Amino acid sequence: MKTTSKINLSIVLFLVLTVLISVFGVYPIFKDIDKNSQEVLRQKKELIVLEAEITNLKKFKTVYKELEDILSKIQDLFVDLQVPVDFIRFLETTAESCSLDIGISPTSSGKFGSDYWQSLVFQINSKGSFPNFLRFLEKLENSPYLIETQSLNISREGDGVRAVFSIKVFAE
Repeated sequence: MKTTSKINLSIVLFLVLTVLISVFGVYPIFKDIDKNSQEVLRQKKELIVLEAEITNLKKFKTVYKELEDILSKIQDLFVDLQVPVDFIRFLETTAESCSLDIGISPTSSGKFGSDYWQSLVFQINSKGSFPNFLRFLEKLENSPYLIETQSLNISREGDGVRAVFSIKVFAE
């Protein structure tokens, strides 16, 4: 063989060997590097999301601590649906402080119409002077409970008035 053909054969073998090394050696390495870099980017994004969630959770905890008293006060606005004894006692003591005679009758309970919360409906019959009755209604309006007056009928009876009304009290 001539030296030029040996050189050409060597060059061809060298080129074939270079292509084989590139295809089976270097390309898989670059492919793995690309795959690993994509995984690192995905994990960085996930880490950023988790850090944001942790920050938001810390903010929520501080806001919750600040609002905890307010939330407990809001919870106190609702009557116990199963045992509304405290609310009935409130009605009785309020009527007594206003010098009214009252009779309380629970009429219904549950969710009514488009109400968001469950409620109890009470019918109240009262006797007393008109100013005392107005003071009683004002105390109900300013009470620590969520109360809605549904109906009100007042009639004169002797020196005072007889009032029959129903109220809806929201419950938990």
